[in-house]
Amino acid sequence: MRRVYAGVDVGGTGTVIGLFDEQRHILAKVQLDTLGSKRERFGDVDAYTKLVAHHIRDAAAQLPGDSATLVAAGFGIPGQVNPEDGVVSDATNLGWGHVPFAWIMEDLLQVPVRIDHDVRTFAKGELMAGAARGRSHAICLTIGTGIAAAIAIDGKLVRGGHNLAGEIGHDVVATLTRRCPCGKVGCLETVVSGPGISRLAAAAGLTSWQNEGEGGIPTAEDVARHCSDNNEQALGIYRYAAELLAEKLETAVALLDPEVIVIGGGVAKAGEPLFGPIRTRLHDRFPWLRGKLTVVQAELGDEAALIGAFHHVFQV
Repeated sequence: MRRVYAGVDVGGTGTVIGLFDEQRHILAKVQLDTLGSKRERFGDVDAYTKLVAHHIRDAAAQLPGDSATLVAAGFGIPGQVNPEDGVVSDATNLGWGHVPFAWIMEDLLQVPVRIDHDVRTFAKGELMAGAARGRSHAICLTIGTGIAAAIAIDGKLVRGGHNLAGEIGHDVVATLTRRCPCGKVGCLETVVSGPGISRLAAAAGLTSWQNEGEGGIPTAEDVARHCSDNNEQALGIYRYAAELLAEKLETAVALLDPEVIVIGGGVAKAGEPLFGPIRTRLHDRFPWLRGKLTVVQAELGDEAALIGAFHHVFQV
């Protein structure tokens, strides 16, 4: 009987389940809506956990070849997560508060379950098999609905005294005036995020790529496509966001001396309009790191978090 492991990426919109064998090969991948098409599972931990457990068991049962037995499951979860006690103390986008998530899933699956923050989970995947592979000192960021970072020092991910290390999105930029959903004014992610870039683009008169000339609110992906057409307004928006982020990363580089900065998430798909200004600023500020510090796009896409979640429970 084959032993298989589940690695699960829990997102505010979608959940992705990956099944792995002991050779670290991905055997199956299942996607589902986290909250449901009408957000009917918002705040309903019981409905969500039972749904995920069902899909994990079903995916394992449908694997071709010899019958498989699930031996453990790892999860990456957005919010305030304590991997030591398995509790999600706050996941605002999911409507969860003080949820003993690991314990609930262990009861449903009858196997050991480990959890961690989604960005640290993404970083573990990129460190194990992606753009940070072979590096001991790294900063890994994801930019999507918001922005957060994970920090690796001497090959170990840093969680901080309250499991909140890396919340760079809520560092305030003095010149910004928009109120963040967290309650503060001027948080970095009010600009450096998918919604932030979308809002700037709409204010600049850019339209949705699919509805060019017919209006429509542009997404960050739309702005990236306008950049590929050398639209000066779009390029300016990404340059502005990149320079704000680079200012924060400048302090992080001075404090942590990383070998690599890896950036993933939907906003990072823009490529050089985002990465170019960041590299330029960091190399201008730290000329002795030219050729030593690299700023690169994440390599693994949505599989980074699956691989990271798998490694929460699988030891090489």
